[in-house]
Amino acid sequence: MRAVQRFALFVVLILGGLWAGCSDPPVGEVIVQIPDPIERDLDEIQARDTLVVLTQYNSTSYFLYRGEPMGFEFELLDWFARANDLYLQPLVVRDRDSLLVLLNQGVGDVVAARLSATAEDSVWVGFTRPLYRTNPVVVQREAPLEEADVPPELNSLIDSVAGAAPPETELQDAARGAVIRPAAPGDPVTVRARLVTRPGDLAGREVHVLEGTRIEDRLLELSDGLTGDIHVVEVDSGSVEMLIREVAEETINFTVGHENVAELQESYYSNLVIYPTVDDPYEVSLAVRRNAPDLWQALNAWIEENPGLRANLYRKYFEDRRGYRERVSDEYLTSETGVLSPYDSLFRQHAPIVGWDWRLLASQAFQESRFDPRARSWAGAMGLLQLMPATAREVNVADPYDPVENVEGAARYLIWLTSVWEDEIPDPGERLKFILASYNAGAGHVGDARRLAKKYGGDPNDWESVAYWLLRKSERSVYRDPVVRYGFCRGLEPVTYVAKILDRFAHYSQFVDPEATPLISDPPVEAP
Repeated sequence: MRAVQRFALFVVLILGGLWAGCSDPPVGEVIVQIPDPIERDLDEIQARDTLVVLTQYNSTSYFLYRGEPMGFEFELLDWFARANDLYLQPLVVRDRDSLLVLLNQGVGDVVAARLSATAEDSVWVGFTRPLYRTNPVVVQREAPLEEADVPPELNSLIDSVAGAAPPETELQDAARGAVIRPAAPGDPVTVRARLVTRPGDLAGREVHVLEGTRIEDRLLELSDGLTGDIHVVEVDSGSVEMLIREVAEETINFTVGHENVAELQESYYSNLVIYPTVDDPYEVSLAVRRNAPDLWQALNAWIEENPGLRANLYRKYFEDRRGYRERVSDEYLTSETGVLSPYDSLFRQHAPIVGWDWRLLASQAFQESRFDPRARSWAGAMGLLQLMPATAREVNVADPYDPVENVEGAARYLIWLTSVWEDEIPDPGERLKFILASYNAGAGHVGDARRLAKKYGGDPNDWESVAYWLLRKSERSVYRDPVVRYGFCRGLEPVTYVAKILDRFAHYSQFVDPEATPLISDPPVEAP
């Protein structure tokens, strides 16, 4: 019954978690607004059957691409959850500065957001063994200097290079980090910005970093040892990717971030320079409540036992530069563009007719066809929403492979299914599950499962009770019961169908505002 128990729990967990108050930190520690942790360890998590993870959207941890949730930590924890017979609910996305607060409040059980342990945070939460290690590096931009900024001592060097040096010559003034690139003889000389070549060169510079990170602490330590202060500008929201993008686009001059993330950005923005490192390698870990030792130990053991999986996922998300460039330049990187598919306008148009959120109809279409209007199932279902031939005729669809006709016909069918269950199932949330199951397996089989539930003491209006009997309708002793009218049913399919659509809808709801206009408009829809 795991698949059918998760939906109410999802709502409870999102709304749950009351402020528990702050304890006094040890002498000498920085006072932070993190409450005492609630009491919940692995045994309670297993009892409720669901692992809840808090995260922050970024290009490697958790994002939505072409209709599917992806990310290094997302996939890693999904594997962990399955290994421990748990369901990983759609990750809860929150601002970085609230993640540890929400963890101790009990809104989530694990924080996965490229965390590196700091002395202050370690007072309040426990960090697992590292998922990977990466260097903290300065991210700067190689851009032309203003004429007034060219140091006088470079003039003679410029004179000697201009019009005389071979076209490929590149001279470096190591003391100043100035790069001089002569073009062909006689062409003007390009003088590039004096680069930071060692951490001490940041003295007197303005460096933007995410607030509350180990990188911020390190820059403040460096600044204390220099004759000129590093002007650290704390950014309390956003991501390292955002700061690196601002460097590339000349909004800010310097940031410091994880080298593996910076190198991905460098593969997209050619004007970035990723150098130098400012500290020893950082260990990126997960965080759990300090009073959850069983969960902490289970995560540590699983991390140690699965180096191959971690290595494969690391290559996928941090070393595959081509895949990264394809994602960030794709209009279906949903969290950036607000676009799920080429057919969003159809979903937006027809979902309200059914009384649905358009993202729910999109989730159903992905489940049916992965947004492929030419999809055809082994049973003969066709198009975006996989209409069976008989159903297509009933809802007046002449060409099920035409996206417009298909979505219009599916909407008409969903309206009819709604009318079937509207008076029978009073709760709208429960009714939705019956409608989806009926779309997949037929209202007759769902009705059989309701009659079985009623006969054997269950609640025919409760999806959990009915799903139990749908799952058993593949058993001879059950499908031959006198109350069964429609015979055998492969019940696992509709039960899984409902669970996956609602699960994906929860992911879509994290990333797409139902009312917002997408940054990229849908292309005109034409029949394939």
